[in-house]
Amino acid sequence: MLNWKQISKVLIPLSFLSLNCVFAEGELSNASIAVSNNGLLSDCNLECPKPKQIPCEQPKKIECAPCVPCVREGITPFVLTTSRPCYDVGVYFFVDALYWHADIGNSDYAYVQTSELTPTSSVFIGKNEQLNFKWNWGFKVGLGFDLNHDEWDTDFYYTWFVNKTQPNSFTTRIPPTDPTEVLVRSLVTNYPFGGVIRSGSASARLNFNVLDWELGRWFYISDSISIRPHAGLKGSWIRLKQKVDYVNSPIPNFLTFTSYHGKNNSKSWAVGPSIGVKSNWYFGSGNTIDPCDGHVRSRPHFSIFGDFTGALMYSHFKNSHSESSEGPANATIVGFNSSHLNRNLMVPVLTGFMGLAYDTCFNCDKYHFGLRLGYELQYWFRQNQRFNFKVFGQRPTYIRSTGEDLALQGMTLDIRFDF
Repeated sequence: MLNWKQISKVLIPLSFLSLNCVFAEGELSNASIAVSNNGLLSDCNLECPKPKQIPCEQPKKIECAPCVPCVREGITPFVLTTSRPCYDVGVYFFVDALYWHADIGNSDYAYVQTSELTPTSSVFIGKNEQLNFKWNWGFKVGLGFDLNHDEWDTDFYYTWFVNKTQPNSFTTRIPPTDPTEVLVRSLVTNYPFGGVIRSGSASARLNFNVLDWELGRWFYISDSISIRPHAGLKGSWIRLKQKVDYVNSPIPNFLTFTSYHGKNNSKSWAVGPSIGVKSNWYFGSGNTIDPCDGHVRSRPHFSIFGDFTGALMYSHFKNSHSESSEGPANATIVGFNSSHLNRNLMVPVLTGFMGLAYDTCFNCDKYHFGLRLGYELQYWFRQNQRFNFKVFGQRPTYIRSTGEDLALQGMTLDIRFDF
């Protein structure tokens, strides 16, 4: 029979055992009690049984034996549970189809008067002609890696988009009473007063190239919401070319040019830090976190996603502006050329992408396939470096604005594959 001295050797370690059974790396501890020949308690076993996965041809679920006797119910692992697709797949790539169009500020190029003045009224009535871009296709390609350090991941991707304007032209009437009446004004060139514009047209072309790098981490903040904060770098190469053409009307007994052309080109490169967050709001039942390995046991397929990013980029603009006239050989040649137009600016960039997502895993959760369809918007501040003339004549004066922006918007289809 055990005496009190021998019993105390067993009960005292048992009282400390309940305090030492803790969660290790998101797993519930399993303590087995063993008494040695001399009556002393052996150390607590902290390993939880590993999950067993049913073969693919059977319904897949994770089974874990209960961790007894040291089970502490109602307490979840104090870890940021990863919300990576499936189970720690290592490499993924994605391809996006873009159907966008561009909008630029300061795109008016001509004022066209639509009614004549009357003897009793000096009210001018007219409209502005402006550039309008078409809808066009582009693409985005990227490569990503799931890192071993703290469930981080990193993305590299490149965006390409080219956009042209729709055909835009105008023709105005010639008043029978005064063939020299000015019914049209150029808003972007120093068009000489010696000619009268009767028709015109304008066009523009945008070349958009952007390279991004991101470092982030996916994790759950609730059973149905996951987010991925990220930071990185953004670089861009953007070119915007604009051209206007005006046709002159013949003036009796006055020899002058027959057409006038203006060109405005802006080439820019930019680089700067970016920061943002991606999110998914899942439909259906909530996700179930397995207590033994910290993985998610059930994951809904459909979700609403929202991605938001901001960047502040140092940009260098290489600008040029030129004008020239055409006409008979003996006509007076007029034009305008400017220099020293390059400039450096800090350019803020805002992007957003929202829509519906679908994700699925297959082949024993070794592979993942995802689709996302939604509306994407990118807003680039100060991107349109065009010139506005303030005073017309022999010595023109022009101003250029730092607040004319570029907006890209449209539908984006994202296809992702993890392996």
